[in-house]
Amino acid sequence: MVKAVLLHLSRGLSEDAPLAKALRDWVLDNLAWLDLGLRKRDATNWDALQQALQDWRLPEAPVPYVTEISDTLAELLGLDVENSTLLALLIGCDRLPKLQNLTEVVIGKGVDLPVLLAELCGVSAHEALRFVRRSPVFRLGLIGFQAYRSGVVSVDIKWALEKLLDRAPSHGEEFVDALIGPRHKTSLSMEDFAEVEDAPFLASLIAGAAREQAKGINILIYGPPGTGKTELARVLCREAGMRLHAVGEVDDDGEEPTRYDRVSALLLAQRVLKDGKEAAILFDEMEDFIGDAQRSSGDWMTRRDGSKVFVNRMLEDNPVPVIWTTNAVGNMDDAIIRRMSFVLKMDYPVRKARQRVAARICADEKVEFSREVADLVESAAESTTILRTAARASRLAGAGGSVERPAEVLVKTLRGGEMPNRVPQEIDLGLYNTEPSLGAVMESIAECGHSDVSLLLSGPPGTGKTAFAHHFATRLDKPLLTKRASDLLSKWVGGTERNIAEAFADARQEQGVLFFDEADSLMFDRGTASANWEAGQVNELLSWLDNHDQPVLAATNFASKLDAATLRRFDFKLELKPLDKAGLSHAFRRFFGAEAPLEIACMRNLTPGDFAVVRKQMRFNKSPSVHDITRALMKEARMKPETGLSIGFV
Repeated sequence: MVKAVLLHLSRGLSEDAPLAKALRDWVLDNLAWLDLGLRKRDATNWDALQQALQDWRLPEAPVPYVTEISDTLAELLGLDVENSTLLALLIGCDRLPKLQNLTEVVIGKGVDLPVLLAELCGVSAHEALRFVRRSPVFRLGLIGFQAYRSGVVSVDIKWALEKLLDRAPSHGEEFVDALIGPRHKTSLSMEDFAEVEDAPFLASLIAGAAREQAKGINILIYGPPGTGKTELARVLCREAGMRLHAVGEVDDDGEEPTRYDRVSALLLAQRVLKDGKEAAILFDEMEDFIGDAQRSSGDWMTRRDGSKVFVNRMLEDNPVPVIWTTNAVGNMDDAIIRRMSFVLKMDYPVRKARQRVAARICADEKVEFSREVADLVESAAESTTILRTAARASRLAGAGGSVERPAEVLVKTLRGGEMPNRVPQEIDLGLYNTEPSLGAVMESIAECGHSDVSLLLSGPPGTGKTAFAHHFATRLDKPLLTKRASDLLSKWVGGTERNIAEAFADARQEQGVLFFDEADSLMFDRGTASANWEAGQVNELLSWLDNHDQPVLAATNFASKLDAATLRRFDFKLELKPLDKAGLSHAFRRFFGAEAPLEIACMRNLTPGDFAVVRKQMRFNKSPSVHDITRALMKEARMKPETGLSIGFV
C-alpha cells in the first residue's frame, strides 16, 4: 500500500514541487523500514528515488491481521475488486502506522485523500468522488471521512467495523457474530409461551420467509417492559430452526451506538445474511430506528429523525426477516405499522404462566419459592419482570435474605409507591347472608363451564364483596383484574371510554375475571348526568357488558344509584345483607373462638367487616373477655346509621 501511494504520487512530479520534497523527506525518515537498497545520500536524488521505487521488490513479511480481516470482510460482503481494494486502503490508513503517517503527510500538502484512494483502486480522477460516495463500504456505514476546519480529511472507522477490528476474530461464525451482532440463545421453549396464541403462526412465518427468501418480512412485538418480548423472539427463531442475530447493540467495551450506528448495523446484517436461509435479525428497542417521532394533530408526525421514504423502503425490501421489539406503538407512524407482516401485543403473563415462570426463576437462583412470593406474583402481574433480579439479590444476601422483600421494593417503585392488594386468604362463605346462597351460585357457575357470566354484588360496607371477588376468580382458576373509578375516569373527553375499552380488552387477553369496584361511580343513573359525555361513559360500559365473553363482577354500596339499564346486563344480582342471627353466632365463633352472647345475637346491622375490626382492636387488650368483645361490637353497631330502609334491589 505504501509503495502504491509513493509511486502514484511521484509519477510525473517535479522534484521542486512541495509534495515531492515531502515524499523525499518521508522516505529518508523511513529508509531502513522501506529497504529500497539505497544509501541515504542517494535517496536524496529525486530521479534515483523514483527509479528505486519502480524497482522495489517487496520483502517477505507476515500479512497484518487487519488486512486479513479486510479480505474476509470483502468476500463476505461480495465486494468487487475496486471496492475490496478501497476497503483495504481505508482500513490501512487507520490501522497501519506507516501508511497512516504517509497519508497524513501528503494530505498536509493538499492531496485529496478520497480522490487518491479512488485512483489507487483504478478509478479515474473525475469519477473518484462518485465512486467513493456510492461504494458499499460507505453506504453500509463501515467507514467514513472526517473533515476538519483546516481542510484536512482523515479516515473515520465506524462503530460496527471498529468492533470487528478491535476484536480480531477468526474466520467463520465468530467473524460474522463480531461483525453484525451476537447470536441469541434461550433456555425457554414454546411451552413457556403457551398463552401467546399466535406464537406457532409466527414461528412458521419466520421459517417460511427464510425458506423462500421472501423480502419485506417484519414482525413487530410490543408491550410493557419485562413482558418477555426479546425472549419470545429467541424462542420463535429456535422453533423455526433459525439463528437470531441482535444488531446494533452495545459492544464488549460498553460503547453506546447512535441511531446512525444501529441503522447502519441493520443494513450491514441484511447484506451479510441475505444469501443464507438460516438466520433472522432482532432489532430490539425499535425507538432507536424511528427516532424521537411523536404524533401531532391529524396525520402529522413531529420530531421525526431520518427520511421517511428510506425507512419505508428498508421495511419493504429487507431480504432477511426482522423481528422488531418496542414498549409502545403510540409514536409510530401508521406507514410503518402497515408494512409489518404481523403485529403482536404482549402483556404481562397470565396467572398460571406467572406462577410457572416465578417457580423456575427461584429454582434457577436456588432460592425458596415461598407462599409470600407466590402471593406477590398472583397480585402484581409485573412482579415476574423483576423477580430474577430480586431472587439474585436474595441469594447474594445469604441465609438472611428473602426474595419477597427486594421484590416488593421493586414492584412498589414501578407502581409509584402503591403496593397491590395481596390475594386474600380463603374466605368463609358462612359469613355471607344472601338469597340465594352465594356459595351455591358460585358453584353452579364454576360447574357449568360458561365463561360469559356477570354478577352484581350490592350491600353495605364490610359484607365481603371485594373478598368474594378474589375467591370467585380463584375458584374459576382465572386472574382477577380489579378496576376502580380512579383507574378508569379520565379528565379528557373520550379518555374514560378508551380506558373502559382497554379494561375489557385486557380481561379478554388474560382470560380473567373483570371486577369493577365502586361500580356506582361508573354505572350511575344517566338521568343525573350533567353533560352528554358523562352519559357516554355509561353507554360505553353497558355496550361492552353486552358483548364480553369473560366473567364480570361489579360491587357497590349504593345500588339505588345505578342506572336502571345496568341491572339487565347482569345475570345475577345479589344483595349481601348484614349477618342474621345464625351468621352472628358463626362469626363470633370464627373470629373469637367463643359462643356469641345473647346481646350480639340480637343485632341486625353487623357485618363480617365489623368483626374483623373488633378482632384488630382486641390485639391491644392482653386478655379480652367475652364482655369486652361484646361491648366493642355493640359500639360498632351503634355507630352505624340506621335508615330503616331495605338495602339492595326493589
